[in-house]
Amino acid sequence: MGTGRGVEEAGPGLAAVAWRWPVKAFQRPPRVLVVDDDPLQRRLLLKALEPLGVEAVEARNGQEALDLLRDGLPHVVLTDLHMPFMDGLELTRHLKAQDPLLPVLLLTADGERELRLKGIAAGADDFLNRPVDLAELRLRVKGHLERRKLQERLEDLEHTLLALMRAVEAKDAYTAGHGERVAQYALWAAEELGAAERELEELRLGALLHDVGKIAIPDHILRGDYPLTEHEWRLIRQHPVKGDEILKPLRIHPQLRPYVRWHHERLDGSGYPDGLTEVPPLVQVLAAADLYDALTSGRTYRRPVPPEEALRTLEAEVQAGRLEREVARAFRSVLLRNRVLRAP
Repeated sequence: MGTGRGVEEAGPGLAAVAWRWPVKAFQRPPRVLVVDDDPLQRRLLLKALEPLGVEAVEARNGQEALDLLRDGLPHVVLTDLHMPFMDGLELTRHLKAQDPLLPVLLLTADGERELRLKGIAAGADDFLNRPVDLAELRLRVKGHLERRKLQERLEDLEHTLLALMRAVEAKDAYTAGHGERVAQYALWAAEELGAAERELEELRLGALLHDVGKIAIPDHILRGDYPLTEHEWRLIRQHPVKGDEILKPLRIHPQLRPYVRWHHERLDGSGYPDGLTEVPPLVQVLAAADLYDALTSGRTYRRPVPPEEALRTLEAEVQAGRLEREVARAFRSVLLRNRVLRAP
């Protein structure tokens, strides 16, 4: 519990490096929760964090730390392993259950390999050896705070983009929820095809935002409640290009671009806007999901078709050389598994 666990400062070179969190980065200073049953250790750790300009709060054990969460989650948690009432491992499990992305740093002594492995299993993000090098502590906490802030910015960006997408769908009551349904169908099929976790996340965002370019299309054209002229059809066919342009300033644009720009491309070159004959497999998955949902959803000019009929349309796309057979097969398989289709 505190005995024999010291805190040592590194040499003057590292210790002199002072870094403070930018004032505008958060609406208030980032919050770091320090959990340790030894009051001397807590005091030293809190003192070490002062140069970072954070709001440091302290708790004597895991249970007391959880009580503090009623005021909101911190940005980083620094916790000892050995504490009464609730130790660092159990605290880590509770924290990760509330927010899997919350950075948790465990303080361990040399030779505690088994406990480190248990910490990894509990979800710990980092470890600091005791006696703690305070310069290293500051650098580790600084790094986790920077990653946490980037994470929050990406989450804010995603919320903004999804709000934009819902604004697009709100232009036509018949397309409400289209993005979410397409994303679900596409993810099911992509998992069936063995896509990696990173690919699934990019596909999810790409599917949700695939029609974002339609925000540039006049409302009366999108509603399609009258026969469109050739000029109006050309405008509609520009929405993948418009979506590409909207997302271009974003850092994630290269990952989302294939889904937003190419979801109407076909393997025989008959698609738009670029007339591709080589379409990435996961873009084909999105294209199939988009077509399937369009067919099975009602429109002002037609009734929705049954799932089996929509799948026959996908099969016709395969026969015409516009879609890979494996994509259509994966679709049928996952729709059966998720009980969208009835087994014959």
